[in-house]
Amino acid sequence: MGIIEIILLFALGFAVGLPASIAGVGGGFLIMPVLIFLFGLPAQNAVAVSLAAILGTTISSSLVYLKQKKVDFFLSLMYDVFDIPGVIIGAYLASLITSDLLTGLVGVFIISLSILLIFRKETVVVEPKYSSAKRSNHKIGWIRKKIDSDGKTYSYKIKSPVMIFLSSFAGGLATGFAGLGGGITDTSTMILLGIPSHIAVASSEFAMALTNGAGLLAHGLLDNLLLEYAIPLTFGTVVGAQVGAYLCKYVKSATIRKVLIGLALIAGFRLLAFAFNFP
Repeated sequence: MGIIEIILLFALGFAVGLPASIAGVGGGFLIMPVLIFLFGLPAQNAVAVSLAAILGTTISSSLVYLKQKKVDFFLSLMYDVFDIPGVIIGAYLASLITSDLLTGLVGVFIISLSILLIFRKETVVVEPKYSSAKRSNHKIGWIRKKIDSDGKTYSYKIKSPVMIFLSSFAGGLATGFAGLGGGITDTSTMILLGIPSHIAVASSEFAMALTNGAGLLAHGLLDNLLLEYAIPLTFGTVVGAQVGAYLCKYVKSATIRKVLIGLALIAGFRLLAFAFNFP
């Protein structure tokens, strides 16, 4: 591989890692087509290299968000736990339904989430009346409270904790259907559930770091990972994610939502294009 290809891979990683870390996604849906169409990688190798790059994004940004104290650990773990059965069932359903139909369905699902985000009002941050923000009460919902490193308080209530499990499961289904990373679905559903954008982004990135690590390990054992592509690309996402996560604290919630909506619409329409065999 020549120096030009290495520079292009680093630039691609940086260009994807920066906005992805701000929006709470991995960016695999942007990296995959470039690896396949521009660099000519086979699909299985492109998936493995993309997972390595996404892992760079999620770990790099998670380290910043952990330092900023914006990660809701319990929420992240809940999304991880229910992602797994969703992925398994989604992969099984993928064997029963034609690939084009599945890809189109996932595309419609992602676009629908984007539309819901457009019309969803911004969460109003209020102080909970109870000292323990981690307890759940069927009358008042699930109250959470986070105080970040700057002393800013994020207090939020989820009226139905069951929706966390359902939305996590739906994200897993999307991943199993079309190999779509769970960041778009996880962050979108967190915001739709009333979680402040900054907490949703940080928690989603942390959750993805755990699941993407397992996926990369599996592809590594199958010898699908091409290190000559993965190293410069991942280095780019690591640097881009550091910059993006640092800038995120200065970005308004409304801007985060706009970035997320834009990336989700790109992913959704790209899947629809693939479903109808457009290049």
